Amino acid sequence: MFRITRLLKTIASIGHGLAVFVFLLLLAVFIRQADLMIKNSIVTSALSTIFFPAQYIIASIDDYYGKSSENEKLKRENAELRVELYRAKEGLKELSRLHELVRFEDTWDYPIVTARVVGRNPGRFLTTFVINRGKHHGLKEEMPVFSMRGLVGKISKVEWKHATVQLLVDPNLKLSVMEKRTRAVGILEFVNGRNLSAMIPTNAGVKMGDTLITSGLGGIYPKGIEVGVVNVIHKSDLEVMRNMEVLPFQEFSLLEEVFVMQKEPDWIVREMLK
Repeated sequence: MFRITRLLKTIASIGHGLAVFVFLLLLAVFIRQADLMIKNSIVTSALSTIFFPAQYIIASIDDYYGKSSENEKLKRENAELRVELYRAKEGLKELSRLHELVRFEDTWDYPIVTARVVGRNPGRFLTTFVINRGKHHGLKEEMPVFSMRGLVGKISKVEWKHATVQLLVDPNLKLSVMEKRTRAVGILEFVNGRNLSAMIPTNAGVKMGDTLITSGLGGIYPKGIEVGVVNVIHKSDLEVMRNMEVLPFQEFSLLEEVFVMQKEPDWIVREMLK
């Protein structure tokens, strides 16, 4: 045993190359003398040892790309589910709004058509928008348009399946209004490109915070549709009148659905419009 140990040390001291050569020589002799089963086992072990790094790398690459592909698939499915969830939420919100609109129809003596906003004018100031209802649905020019919050405007142009709505903030639209508490009547219009303004008699006693509604005068809008709240009161050039800034109940840029009241103008107004 002592001699064998010394021999191994001597071989090791000669050099690693010689040591490897001797090891391989002894291994070859051992394999030559071994039976077939041992030979196959040795060869299989040797090959698996030699090819293991390459096999490991290939398996790792396959696993990486497999996981990457699965990860992309999961991300895509997650995105699709999010879209479906958003659609479902929006559908529920729209259903709730339309349910309120349908219930609101019973308030008026005229047929009501519900419509969706499908387009807005591209200018700097929002003065009109387009709805998805038209002549095919019984709409005509000058019909009032409003929402759950109050008056929006009126139909200004009608096509077969869509119509243009002229909003309260259009400088060309003027409206007869009444203060809800005092019953004072005035004229509402959009001035200076900034705000709605109403001219109401000084002695009416209108105060900030009072609510303005449609007066029913003029033959286009029925009486009682809420318009807005008196926000600021200014003196005017006429001592007997007050100029009142009005904050509308509507946020026109956020409207999605509206009512169209199938009320045609009174015959006197209709003749004047011609």
